[in-house]
Amino acid sequence: MRLPLFLIAYLLAEIAAFAWVGEKVGVLGTVALVVLSTIVGLWLVQRQGLDALRKVAGSTPGEAPVVAWDGLCLATAGVLFAVPGFLSDLAGLALLVPPVRRALLGQAQRLSGARFTVRTTDGRMNGGGTYGSPARPTTVIDGDFVDVTKPDQGPTLPKE
Repeated sequence: MRLPLFLIAYLLAEIAAFAWVGEKVGVLGTVALVVLSTIVGLWLVQRQGLDALRKVAGSTPGEAPVVAWDGLCLATAGVLFAVPGFLSDLAGLALLVPPVRRALLGQAQRLSGARFTVRTTDGRMNGGGTYGSPARPTTVIDGDFVDVTKPDQGPTLPKE
């Protein structure tokens, strides 16, 4: 029930922003601002997205969750810039600022009660760079097993 109310409130706020800007700069100015903000916003997302790809290539396993979070925020910013509206553009612009992304990551971790954890190929665990360690340390034991039951015989219970 909260989501529809939030969407209605968002749409009303976006309409109010359009009306306010339209009153200040006129209809053509408002349309021009929407188109310009979309173009500039998507260009900024593309530029930061390329930087994020370079970071992924040079990141250590402990930095991977932070880089993934940055990528998610940049993708969200791209969607927000593609949606026509001034409030969505402001939210997208906020997601382009690294300290805002870090604050949102910390908030997401607090709300979920979990830490972002990456397992490396050798079984070690890294807890998301500077953003914490895994919630529960886990011991990984690598091994092989051999099935010793005969194919026609299922498992049996011990006899008393």
